[in-house]
Amino acid sequence: MKKIFSFMGLLALLTTLFTVVPQDAHANTYNATIDYVVDGDTVYLNEEILGTKKVRLLSIDAPETNYYGESQDPWGPNATEYLEQLLPPGTPVTIETDTEELDAYGRLLAHVWKGDLDVNEDMLRQGHAVTYYIWPNMKYFEEYRSAMLEAKEAGRNIWDPDHPMTELPFEFRDRVSGDEQDKYVGDYYTKEYVQPADYKQVPMENRVFFFTEQDAQDAGYTPADDGSTTPSGLVINEVLPAHQNYAHEFIEIYNGSDRTVDLSGYVIDDIVGGGSSPYTIPDGTSLAPGEYYVWTTEYYFNNDGDDVTLSDPNGNMVDQYTYSSTDYDMSWHRSPDGGSWSSIQASPTEGTANP
Repeated sequence: MKKIFSFMGLLALLTTLFTVVPQDAHANTYNATIDYVVDGDTVYLNEEILGTKKVRLLSIDAPETNYYGESQDPWGPNATEYLEQLLPPGTPVTIETDTEELDAYGRLLAHVWKGDLDVNEDMLRQGHAVTYYIWPNMKYFEEYRSAMLEAKEAGRNIWDPDHPMTELPFEFRDRVSGDEQDKYVGDYYTKEYVQPADYKQVPMENRVFFFTEQDAQDAGYTPADDGSTTPSGLVINEVLPAHQNYAHEFIEIYNGSDRTVDLSGYVIDDIVGGGSSPYTIPDGTSLAPGEYYVWTTEYYFNNDGDDVTLSDPNGNMVDQYTYSSTDYDMSWHRSPDGGSWSSIQASPTEGTANP
């Protein structure tokens, strides 16, 4: 009898080691091993979880390697190579899912952990991916956002100022396929959303995507242009943080919306959450569509990195930008006005259109 029980115990142990089972039914975590890496955000497992072995790394988007035969070279292959080195075949991993575990293609949506390392977050921190949050899967938003901004500030890989990636992966897919952006886009901090075509009005690092407008409203977001809140399109457009031969530092605000905005009481600051010397825009200041408001200052920002923030009179963050270092008499800017932030500095265009 002792031998029978010993054999059964061994069988139970092997079953535990080699069968994928939930580790915590409430946390939705599973043990598995890596079969192979497909690209910078997709892997295959040796074991099935919820009927599939294919895992799409959740809430990140890596450059494409083969989309309709086209690739985002060299960033796509670089991301794939890095993930292959991090997760060679046979690597034991923990799979952590979120609210929705499978997508429309039957892929498992998951955070992949290698020991204590969140692989998804590491891809962001190394500059091999960007955040891509699709509601309702919202775990680790702040952590992932910080990791991406760290990589951006450091100029790693896709953020290399000498060779930056010029299209986000979803923009590349839309262009190659001929599709248009079809997801509504919300700002995680303002809790406002815009129409799919207006996604650039939401800072990249704050974006939350929704499949339908009803999804956005169910998540507690309101239309950005409903007339009761700051309109989508009011952004920090250009920043000159350090001057030597130029007359002054400045922050330029651009109104890319379709209505005039009362800027009275809006606050410009240099630290997220509040600095020691915030500037409040005077009462009676208004900004018409397509126009600029410029605040000039002296020695306000740090040359080795700082935040630039714009908040409404109620303290809600409207827009923010973070840089890691700066050159004298060279500005950081959106290109074009209201668009994405350029990865390289340029000559100032204070109060006029950006290139």
